[in-house]
Amino acid sequence: MYDVVSVVENVRKSHGLTQVQVGSILGISRATYIDITKGRRDLTIVELARIAAHFNIPIAEFFDQPRNNDKFVQMYFYILRHFPNGAPKTKLAKLLYLSDFSYFYDHLESMSGVRYVRRDYGPVADIYFELTENLYDKGKINVVINEYEFMISSSSSDQDYCLLSADEKELIDSICTFWRDKRTSEIVNFTQEQKPWKTCRNGEYIPYSLIIQEDPDNVSTPCYP
Repeated sequence: MYDVVSVVENVRKSHGLTQVQVGSILGISRATYIDITKGRRDLTIVELARIAAHFNIPIAEFFDQPRNNDKFVQMYFYILRHFPNGAPKTKLAKLLYLSDFSYFYDHLESMSGVRYVRRDYGPVADIYFELTENLYDKGKINVVINEYEFMISSSSSDQDYCLLSADEKELIDSICTFWRDKRTSEIVNFTQEQKPWKTCRNGEYIPYSLIIQEDPDNVSTPCYP
């Protein structure tokens, strides 16, 4: 997890606020805030969302999370393991988004740190199209057209996933298991109903922090009544 407390303290000092004032923004006492700065208590997701909203600072940019393109590539191929006959290009893009943003919801950091852009048909990683073209040119993926969709599959079963933790793999597994047999339009509609996509304008980068505002049962899969 990021050094959240240091970031909050920097924001506090840059705005000339006292610990009492920041505590008021967070909805806690000065004593509790001091406990947080001393490492005796963690800053909660709700409190972090409050400070980000108060200063209108997207959490993803606020914390300047380093991106890991190599890890993103491993996520790409790990998802393809669930689609031996190929994954629709658009669905693959959404599964990557759900994996990164769902992990951020639980850990306040994404798997890859890659930035996602708001498109008409849902969020897409900024390197997704270039990466797909490069992998195809290098013969690492196969791309065929099937019923009006570009289907992507791995050209080899010998892939390295060393950058993915057991928890990250488990999350990807659960997301892929749910969405594997769903229509592409369903996952697109789902991501378009989430706050990250609805809050941003077309072409804008989507702050990871927006996913925190989602219902916990509506982060990676729909929350059915």
